[in-house]
Amino acid sequence: MDEIDSQLVEQAQSGDKRALNRLFTLWYPRVYNLAFRYFADPDQAAEICQQTFLSIHKRLAQLRDPGSFKGWLFRTAINYCHEEGRTISRRARHQENLNNQPANGLAQSPHEQVLRSERARIIMDALQKIPADQREVILMKEYEDLKFREIAEILDVSVNTVKSRLYYGLNALRKLLTDCQLLNELYHE
Repeated sequence: MDEIDSQLVEQAQSGDKRALNRLFTLWYPRVYNLAFRYFADPDQAAEICQQTFLSIHKRLAQLRDPGSFKGWLFRTAINYCHEEGRTISRRARHQENLNNQPANGLAQSPHEQVLRSERARIIMDALQKIPADQREVILMKEYEDLKFREIAEILDVSVNTVKSRLYYGLNALRKLLTDCQLLNELYHE
């Protein structure tokens, strides 16, 4: 997909609006998911996406290496998450209905849907309680499946710093989930 992205970036830089729209269509869901998991708020996630893609649109001509689009996009999104995070209170980030992700296509009973939704809410609440630098690494690694090197480039830190943040973040998350006894439920149902 990186080669396709590079071609689309080059076409968009030369003024092809269809290529620009295609890039946005391809990457919007991933940026939205990152922002949604960062804030646990669909409205905030949509706002971050809007800010990110407006910025990308304005500055696309400045991108020198079309192959670095993915890192540039995620770095921009994370920067907007940080900026937005500084301006809102922690309480505003917590929402009752946190998991808007579709089920994996298998029919679930209402009881299973409620359990899944409750687990997602508890996990998202726990994610909100760990430091932002650890949370963003967990989101990029576990939810976006980015490589350590890519995360390091996006955050402008060393690979070892990324690994350390992931390690400490997962340990903090594990402790929070164990404290609320969710971890035990997750593995025994």
